[in-house]
Amino acid sequence: MLFRKDGDGVIAIGQPSHSWLAGQFVRAWGNDGFARPAPYEEVCLGAELHDIGWLSWETAPTLNHETGRPHEFRELGPAVHTALWTEGVERAEVFGRYPALLVSLHADTIYSSYFDFDKASPDDARLVRDFLEDQHAFQCAALEVLGADPRLAADVAPEAVERNRRLVAATDRMSLEVCWGIEEGGAVIPDVPTVGNDRASLTIRARNGDLADLTVDPWPFASDRVEATCEGRRLRERHADEAGLRAALRNAERAGLHAVLRPR
Repeated sequence: MLFRKDGDGVIAIGQPSHSWLAGQFVRAWGNDGFARPAPYEEVCLGAELHDIGWLSWETAPTLNHETGRPHEFRELGPAVHTALWTEGVERAEVFGRYPALLVSLHADTIYSSYFDFDKASPDDARLVRDFLEDQHAFQCAALEVLGADPRLAADVAPEAVERNRRLVAATDRMSLEVCWGIEEGGAVIPDVPTVGNDRASLTIRARNGDLADLTVDPWPFASDRVEATCEGRRLRERHADEAGLRAALRNAERAGLHAVLRPR
C-alpha cells in the first residue's frame, strides 16, 4: 500500500492498483525514440501484474501502530515481502510464463537496487539471498522453456529481456510518482530503455501544480496524449487496532486518481 497526502488524511492506494497504472503506461508505450514493447501483450501483462503478490495482504493489511494507518510497502521487512514476491511470481505464472519472468526479474531489480545486505541483519540477508537464488533458478528455467517457442525466440535474447526488465522498472517508478503526487520540481525517472541498448531519463512535471495534468520529457508514448487511472480509498482517521482499520478501509470513500500526460 502507498499513500498520497489528502488534506488531513491520505488516499490509500493498493499495490495492485498502482501496478494497473504501470500497465496502462506500458500499453501506451512506443514511438520513434522508444521501442514498442515486445512481445507486446506479455510485457503489458507483466507490468500490470508486477505487484500481484500483494493481493492477499491488501485485503487484510497490517497496522502500523506508530502511524495508525496500514503499513506502507517500504515499512515491511524481508520475512513479509520475500513471501509476497514468491506468491506474486507463482500467481503471474498462472497467466503465462513470460509475464511471470518479468515479475521475477522485477523483484530482482528491487532487491539489487534498494536492499542493503551490509546493513541488514544476518537473518534478513539470508532470507533475501535464498529468495534471489530461487528466482534465478526460475528465470533460467523460464528462459529455456520460452526459448523453445519460435514466436518468442527474439524476445528471450538477453538484450530483449534486459530491455523489458528496465521498462517494467521504469513504468513502475512512473506509476509510484504519479500515485504519490508529483512535487514541485518534478520527478526524474532514470535508466529508461529507448531503442536498442540505449537509455534515457524522463522528467514528469505537474502543470501549474495540477496533479492530474502532467508533462513527460522526453515523450515515450505512441500518441500525443495519454490518459491513465487507478483507484484508492480515503482514510481520514488513525486507528489503534487492525480490525478497526480494516473495517474503515472496507467502508472508505472511493478516490479515483486520473492523470492526463502530454509532451512538454
